[in-house]
Amino acid sequence: MANGWSIPPTAFADLIDEEVVKRVRVITMALLNEVVLRSPVGNPSLWKDKNGKPRKAPPGYVGGRFRGSHIVSIGSPVYTVTNTVDPGGADTINRGMAALSGLEPYTQVFIQTNLPYAERIELGHSTQAASGVYELAFVGVSEAYRE
Repeated sequence: MANGWSIPPTAFADLIDEEVVKRVRVITMALLNEVVLRSPVGNPSLWKDKNGKPRKAPPGYVGGRFRGSHIVSIGSPVYTVTNTVDPGGADTINRGMAALSGLEPYTQVFIQTNLPYAERIELGHSTQAASGVYELAFVGVSEAYRE
């Protein structure tokens, strides 16, 4: 009969905590990647007014603000509205990865955008994201990591 633990229970608990952090980081990054890649990048050639006539972009317009607006935070949401323009999405993904550097086990992670027109995009008002962004990303990643 054994006289005790061959490995202290605290070592097991630490291992579980590390695995939880890894899993949350992987799922968060998968979700952020989906959100960023599904995010429409303004294309003025597709814009129409209420009557279906072509609409011009404002002077100096550069697409990619919505794609650059996604924020990753730990513990609580952030209510900042960003002006970041990131048409390719790489900077947004890198910022998200950096935000996860201080991740602790069992901490909530938030991915959000606070742009005033984000809800319209989620409701399908963009021909590039006619079915939204966040909900589809969530469903896809949930299915991929279902156990």
